[in-house]
Amino acid sequence: MKSRFKKMYVACVIGFMLVSCQLSQGQDNAQAQRDRLFKAYMEVKKDITDENFAGAKENVVQLEKEVQNFRLKGLQLDDMMRLKKVSQTMKADAAGLKSAQDMKAMKVSFSAITQSLFTIMETMKCTDEAVYLQYCPMEKAYWLSYDKEIENPYAASMRNCGQLVKGMATEDYPEPVACH
Repeated sequence: MKSRFKKMYVACVIGFMLVSCQLSQGQDNAQAQRDRLFKAYMEVKKDITDENFAGAKENVVQLEKEVQNFRLKGLQLDDMMRLKKVSQTMKADAAGLKSAQDMKAMKVSFSAITQSLFTIMETMKCTDEAVYLQYCPMEKAYWLSYDKEIENPYAASMRNCGQLVKGMATEDYPEPVACH
């Protein structure tokens, strides 16, 4: 009898470990996807800051791919429903960014995608680093930065023009909640 109980116990422990590993791997894959999304965003931001339209067009392809592949995994139902609309908006903004014919149109779409991405970041961790939402009142445009110091990607002649709207340090990121 004890032997049978031990076997059932061991089988349950092994089963639990396998399920835990699969959940952990799924969360790791989701985090890696969000990390790729944020890195692609930062590449486009660098090109816009440098007024490099050709480079931005190239990097927008990767950003749009990451936005299209973006999944809302590991969220509570209410967060998932709220962010589903934000995610759809971000996809439309990425398409607008990709179809931009000049730097001005690209900057408008980039500001819009920035707002969507930051809204998502307030619920889902997208990077291990602190991130700051910044705003240019002259251009009425937003961008994200790893640095509190303003480096405005929208106004080449006014690189220091802007304000810090909100910051998220690593300790501010919400803990992942696995619900599926």
